[in-house]
Amino acid sequence: MVRWYGLWSGGNGYGPPQPNDLEEFSSLADARRKLADRHRYGYWQRSHFAFTCRKAADVLTPCVGDDCEITLYGSADGLDYPDRRIFLGPRGGVRIQRC
Repeated sequence: MVRWYGLWSGGNGYGPPQPNDLEEFSSLADARRKLADRHRYGYWQRSHFAFTCRKAADVLTPCVGDDCEITLYGSADGLDYPDRRIFLGPRGGVRIQRC
């Protein structure tokens, strides 16, 4: 099974992600689902963050903007250039784009 590593940005209401914010996702579908859940349900439903450099956490993500995204990398070591970008489309759907 392919693992993905990503940095989540909640939009302009959040600070930019730092390298220690790197998360592990079990698949592209997992990352896609988490982006949608953090955007749509973050006010009342905790989201699981499987951090690679620190303890995992289940947290609320209120005030996530429509410009939220996850940049995905094929390995935890190669953060120079992302492989994929997951973001919200103009009608609220979640899109995956190769970088």
